[in-house]
Amino acid sequence: LGGGGDGVKFIGGSTSKAVTPLLDALAKLNTDGGIWSVALGNHDWGKGTTKKLLKLFPALEAIDLGVAKKVSHHHRLSDWDLQAVPALRKFKWHWAYDCDESKLMQIVRGREMLEELELERAEGMGETSPHSGLTDTLLIELGKNCPNLKSLTLKGHLDFSDKGLDALLGGCRQLEKLKLSTATIFHPRLSRIRLSPVCVDAIRARGFRMADLAPYSLKSSDDTRLLVSPAQFFGLTSMSSYTEVSNAEATTQDSFYPYA
Repeated sequence: LGGGGDGVKFIGGSTSKAVTPLLDALAKLNTDGGIWSVALGNHDWGKGTTKKLLKLFPALEAIDLGVAKKVSHHHRLSDWDLQAVPALRKFKWHWAYDCDESKLMQIVRGREMLEELELERAEGMGETSPHSGLTDTLLIELGKNCPNLKSLTLKGHLDFSDKGLDALLGGCRQLEKLKLSTATIFHPRLSRIRLSPVCVDAIRARGFRMADLAPYSLKSSDDTRLLVSPAQFFGLTSMSSYTEVSNAEATTQDSFYPYA
């Protein structure tokens, strides 16, 4: 257990531990309810853990769930509504298996104060899991609801296109960091980012490097030749009307773009 300022951090080791006893102990210290930032380690989530956490920290603004286990299994984020956590600015979770996108909207809708969203391993636990995939819907809702979003990191089963990225860039004008990764364990064939050359140009025009979104699929057109050299263009792997752009290729292309 570590602390500093008005924040508290539960330090977990390699062995998963129950978090409820720690919350009970901290309740005796947080008499004024002033702690606004909580970070967890490797802890197991119980059925009543979320309600206990939110009751204990009524001024919560920043939560880092770390690799806390079973969070989705017990409440699928349904407890994190705007009324329960009205001042949420930062939400991080690096073990977002079985993260249901529809319940994730509790973290997004009405969140004008949200500045940072970070999810890793956001995929269904198993090939047939019904709770899998982050889609354009999430990016569209972020664009509609989170004008002060500064940092977005999403890693897992993604299904993004121009529609979602355009909405994100259009609505989140304060965005400074954008990192997307389609790396998954259970859904490698379904996870994808498919973009047009126009959308890629718009992303780069905002100062974001495409290497932070690679690998991605680039829609094939005559304009594609303007983005890469002839050798690179003909070396890309064909995929229907799209060509796959690797991280190495995106890094090379980024080096030629005149970032401001």
